Amino acid sequence: MPMLGAMSTREDNLAEDGSHVTRHETIGGMLTSALNMEDEISSGVYEDYLDRRHWPAQLDDDLFGQIERRLTVLIDDTKKHKKILQALVNEYGRDR
Repeated sequence: MPMLGAMSTREDNLAEDGSHVTRHETIGGMLTSALNMEDEISSGVYEDYLDRRHWPAQLDDDLFGQIERRLTVLIDDTKKHKKILQALVNEYGRDR
């Protein structure tokens, strides 16, 4: 049975220039990567937190409603970001 290695840290995943962006060979690859990240943020973070089951049972329903409204704004903004990135992929990401 193989042994698991140490988990990587945030710093382990940085590019050589210290950024969080890996080098892509094409414009389309870079834009698609950005689009995928936007999708992960929306579905993997914000939308999961809209599920009441993920919150402590003692959280007041009114407070949850306030949190839900604010997260919905973030989700809507993320959808706008995705549309912008998709337009960039369509316009500049073909064979470049």
